[in-house]
Amino acid sequence: MEKLRARLEEVYGSERWILGAQAAVSAGPMHKVLSEWGSEPLLVAANEGTGDLPEAEIVYTRSQGDSIVDSIREFFDSVEHPTPAVQGAVDAFDPDGLARVIAEPFATAQIMLGRPTFGVRRPRWAAWEDKMRVDRLWEELEVPHAPYRIVDPSEAPEAAIALAGELGTVWVADNSQGWHGGGEYVKWVADREHHENAVRWFSEHAQRVRVMPFLDGLPCSIHGWVTRSGVAVFLPVEILILRRRDRSGFVYAGVSTVWTADDGVTAEMRSIAQRVGEYLSESDGYRGPFGVDGVLTTEGFRPTELNPRMSAGAGVQLDSVDLPLGLVMRCEIEGLVDVDHTWLEETVIEQRDPRIHLGMMSDKVVRNSMSLRWGEQGGLTVADRGDDSLGTVTAGPAATGSYIRGSFDVGEIGIGRIVGPLTAGTLNLASGEWGLGLPELVAAVDDE
Repeated sequence: MEKLRARLEEVYGSERWILGAQAAVSAGPMHKVLSEWGSEPLLVAANEGTGDLPEAEIVYTRSQGDSIVDSIREFFDSVEHPTPAVQGAVDAFDPDGLARVIAEPFATAQIMLGRPTFGVRRPRWAAWEDKMRVDRLWEELEVPHAPYRIVDPSEAPEAAIALAGELGTVWVADNSQGWHGGGEYVKWVADREHHENAVRWFSEHAQRVRVMPFLDGLPCSIHGWVTRSGVAVFLPVEILILRRRDRSGFVYAGVSTVWTADDGVTAEMRSIAQRVGEYLSESDGYRGPFGVDGVLTTEGFRPTELNPRMSAGAGVQLDSVDLPLGLVMRCEIEGLVDVDHTWLEETVIEQRDPRIHLGMMSDKVVRNSMSLRWGEQGGLTVADRGDDSLGTVTAGPAATGSYIRGSFDVGEIGIGRIVGPLTAGTLNLASGEWGLGLPELVAAVDDE
């Protein structure tokens, strides 16, 4: 590890960097490391975010958006086509044009802010995020998966009638309007009464739609990292995809490593990740982290999408390692380091901490915080001063209104358990206390 750290310091400490981050607070850890190595980066962000700002020179683009995906797209546009004021601030920081940009993991652009991006993912890798393509990969790799149809939006109701289960179907858009994530272009179409509205929405946002039966079970994912030497594979992660009680859709609220999958499930999911990583490496020369999302049903894990990038589920595991793996990833993409996959796999699994990464957007602008405790009749309630607290939920400004985040004492919650019900209760409580107007949320699977 020390040899790798020294190599990173050699690469990054001698150069001038510009950090691009939608929320300035999210760039704090990377800015701190680069500053310790002798580089004082400029930070270009859409907004401040929720939390403590890094002690950095920050230029704000003030890009916004009506949704999470829209705000990400708008931020990328603001750094790929900067205003004269933003470009002028960058040029003042880097008058000779020698700096490079470290972009967010979603990015594929080779140029931002008039400078080359460093360690950015290749467009052919990003193409695997299109849900119109990935099911053919499961077929080629002989991975069990749900039946599906890919159709024009107008033909989706017919496909839904043929595929619907007890809970209806799930429709997802293609990438014809660009990258999307966080479940934003995924819709739960519970019955025929919802077909018309779904067709209208997808007709405005997609050229093709994948229709699949609703998979009832625990949303979860498995992650790995492709290096030149092989594929490191980690452990399953719970995805906090909550259901609206009225069956009108889903809410993505983060990930958790508190849950412990049983040995059989772990072996099944790790085998899938191993095959996917080897395929990406051999077919596309892929390097870096990736994740396979899906649902753990009574029949086993059924994958629904492939994320060829650093994602929340990968990041929450990699954060436990005392090494800036986001910087390692970019160096590996550029061919500047060779990471031993066996060492990486063993290190990430050994050092993985149980934690809950709860975060979601609200369109209401709120600044507030409260502590949580178990209520006398079960469920959650607001903790009074002096009460033993099992966690805190905080709201602060974001590009689309407010960002709601949670911090929990996992020892009080219980290691190994499913935490979807806890996070649904947290968000329902916050919505009621702060007037967020969120729909009532329920977890996909109970924690008992």
